[in-house]
Amino acid sequence: MFAWAGISWAAPIMAACLALGVLAGVVGWVAGPSSALLVVAKGGYLPRFWQYTNKNGMATHIMMAQAFLVTMISTVFVVLPSVQAAYQILSQLTVVLYLIMYLLMFAAAIHLRYSQPNRPRPYKIPGGDMGMWIIAGVGFSGSLLAFFFSFIPPSQIAVGSPEEYIGFLVVLTVIFVSVPLFIYKARQPHWKDPAVTDFAPFTWEIENVHPGVINPSDKVTHTLNQ
Repeated sequence: MFAWAGISWAAPIMAACLALGVLAGVVGWVAGPSSALLVVAKGGYLPRFWQYTNKNGMATHIMMAQAFLVTMISTVFVVLPSVQAAYQILSQLTVVLYLIMYLLMFAAAIHLRYSQPNRPRPYKIPGGDMGMWIIAGVGFSGSLLAFFFSFIPPSQIAVGSPEEYIGFLVVLTVIFVSVPLFIYKARQPHWKDPAVTDFAPFTWEIENVHPGVINPSDKVTHTLNQ
């Protein structure tokens, strides 16, 4: 494009800018998940082993596990026919996991409108229950459609057998979705760090109300631990 415009000298500059942008993204993607998991761990949702930090406050055990897991997943670069195919399937796996969270969030928004109708919120979708169903329903439907489309092998990239491509995505998706559910089921009271007082768990846990029962509480969420 730069050659077509007669400014070929701008190509290396743009490449350097892209490299810096990718580096910044990598730093965020590496440190962000480990920092978030550390907060969750100290809130009582991961064993004490995963709460260890070094002198700089970094969750070294979590980061080592993160490095090992990413290394294992990167074996797809050897299994699949090309680097483009491996990158495509890993990118699609990321998209699928993101979309599952969006599906849960849109569904949770509708559920909370009915299960906690009096809870003060910084923002409330206008239009009452109908407005919530329209906005969250459209978001849920769009995410669900994109979720199913994510399993369609791309025609412009050779990813090997379509069955292997879909099977790989399905297996890893099931594993990554199941692991946190098993950990949550197995959580123990002693996992919680006594020094952590500002972590906000589920409101139904604090108020001892079953999540499937309507909770008439009108207390602000962040004040429930105080």
